[in-house]
Amino acid sequence: MTKRKLFLPVVLLAAFGIPSFASDAFETGYRLFSSNKPAEAIPHLVAAMQDPTVSPSVYIYLGIAYYQTGQYSESLDVFIRGLDTPGADRKVIAFNAGNSAYALRDYGKAEELFTLSSIQDPAFASPVLNRANTRISQDKLQEALEDYERYLVLAPHSSQREEVEAIIRILKEDQAEKERLAQEEQRIKEEAARLQAEQERLAAAKAEEERRIAEEAARKEAERVAAEKAAEEARVQAEQERLAAAKAEEERRIAEEAARKEAE
Repeated sequence: MTKRKLFLPVVLLAAFGIPSFASDAFETGYRLFSSNKPAEAIPHLVAAMQDPTVSPSVYIYLGIAYYQTGQYSESLDVFIRGLDTPGADRKVIAFNAGNSAYALRDYGKAEELFTLSSIQDPAFASPVLNRANTRISQDKLQEALEDYERYLVLAPHSSQREEVEAIIRILKEDQAEKERLAQEEQRIKEEAARLQAEQERLAAAKAEEERRIAEEAARKEAERVAAEKAAEEARVQAEQERLAAAKAEEERRIAEEAARKEAE
């Protein structure tokens, strides 16, 4: 069975609403970020992070800016730092951190972060969908299937519903095929075990037959030897009796001859 690549696009999620600015650097960075100029926004957002009073949302904007410029390691590092910041939106940060880990092909880390995002808000559908993608990449097909189905429950009107449903069908087909192959493999193993047992039975039967034939041959040989011995003993006995009879006859003849001569 050819393994099919299943993938749905990762979705980035920015902070909700307009942040309150504690510094000109953050305001400038946010303005550039909102104008789709992430590369220009990065140095201003980095500078804003030096302000201890800056809004925790700076981690989200800077992390996404790094992501949009292909700097995935830097993006993930910023999001991870943001997770431990007091007042940070852990749901949003963990979600975006999962996207960065996914882009780095660190699927185990991405799965962990999407799970963290989902824990923060069980009704949040996006991390469930993206976690399903990470599980596909790790060949965790049953868990991925459960996530895709859960996503449709959480987001029944999703624009990706048809694509997700198609993936669910493929996963179920693959699951059914795996079960069929597993059953066939089990059947082959059982048939091999049956044939092995039959071969062992036939080998034992052959050995028993050979033993019986050997015993029968030995018995017949013993009987033959005994018969020959008895015949030889009978022949010797008969010869001895013949000789004894001949001797007695000779002695009788001599005695008669002696008596005749005495009478003359």
